[in-house]
Amino acid sequence: MDLKVIGLARDLRTSTPVAYAQLPVSDYLEVVGDEFENFSIQRRRENHKAYQRLKLDIKAGALLPSITLAVKPDKVAGITPLFEAAERDEAGLGALANALGVHGNVDILDGLQRTYIMTDLKKEGHGFVPGQKVLVEFWLESDLKKLIYRIIILNAGQKPMSIRHQLELLFMSLKTSVEQSIDGLEIYTERDNTRRRRAKKFPLSAVVSGYQAYITSSAELQKDNVIANQLIENSALDSSEEEISNQFSRFSHYLSQYADLDEQVYRIYRNQAVEDEGAEAEHEGVEKNARVTQVNYASWLASENVIMAFFAAIAQFSSSDAKSHRVDEAISALVTELKSVTDGNDPLGLDVFEQLRAGNNPRRVNVGLATRKLLTNGFKEFFRESGEMPLSECWKLAAE
Repeated sequence: MDLKVIGLARDLRTSTPVAYAQLPVSDYLEVVGDEFENFSIQRRRENHKAYQRLKLDIKAGALLPSITLAVKPDKVAGITPLFEAAERDEAGLGALANALGVHGNVDILDGLQRTYIMTDLKKEGHGFVPGQKVLVEFWLESDLKKLIYRIIILNAGQKPMSIRHQLELLFMSLKTSVEQSIDGLEIYTERDNTRRRRAKKFPLSAVVSGYQAYITSSAELQKDNVIANQLIENSALDSSEEEISNQFSRFSHYLSQYADLDEQVYRIYRNQAVEDEGAEAEHEGVEKNARVTQVNYASWLASENVIMAFFAAIAQFSSSDAKSHRVDEAISALVTELKSVTDGNDPLGLDVFEQLRAGNNPRRVNVGLATRKLLTNGFKEFFRESGEMPLSECWKLAAE
């Protein structure tokens, strides 16, 4: 590994240590490994003509703009002392370089498409020009608040990137930390080649959608009105570091409570299934035949529609401090109630919910939009009553 640290700095806005390094293309690809593709979840690989030209330039030995890597939060503590030692004495740069060059310690913040192209060339058997190197910034940040600000705000100022893509980057970097902060939580990706077979296990895409719904106060993440969608995204990004960090802390708090709810819901409904004739399966654990769909309510809370609606409802209802306490009271009351419920009951009123949802005529309304609206309004009714009204009644009110 021929990685050379050529400079040290600190971001004066966040006090984040940054190491500037240079290394051969082949060594760079070894550092990021094949795992860098995890960042492409639900994100298209770009195929602009400009990238074809860039590929030819790289083959010819062109020097690329610097790539930004973030040392994974759980690895920062072991590398920071080496950074500080190198700040005091340049003799420590070698040890820092060795630590930064370990495979699997980083995530890509900026440079995904360039890395795709270099990987393609390697797979095609291309021999990179001798002496051709890559400039890299290594960000050493374990404070989630600062890393959130770094990814969402600073990255937004460098190039156009949708809020969805930024949040995917965020959660890929923070996945381990979020899991460790909530007992029993597991966040999995499509690449993990696994399925939900227990409570507190959620797909990453659904968690990202939940967070996006929370910060935009909307369960409609793909609005037909482009201007309205842009205004929502700009509003979500127009926040200070403190506001964003507090927002993420509140989301994590509610995600923990949501996981507790899921644990009880999974226990109560795991042996229950209903026949939903002609409906499209929206839950995992689904078996189909020619006429009916078997919907297993045990995974109801893992549905992306439900997660988005739940967190959008929290954001909408608790927009004022005077109401926010009702959300906590409602969720706490529901968890307590569910713990006393035995198998075979329907404390969430899901039979009523499914009847109301099935009443939408797919020829006249967008069923997905109508479902999310019913869910969001139902949860808001539940929060408004501090959990004292049964959810079965809340669904009915939401449908009126």
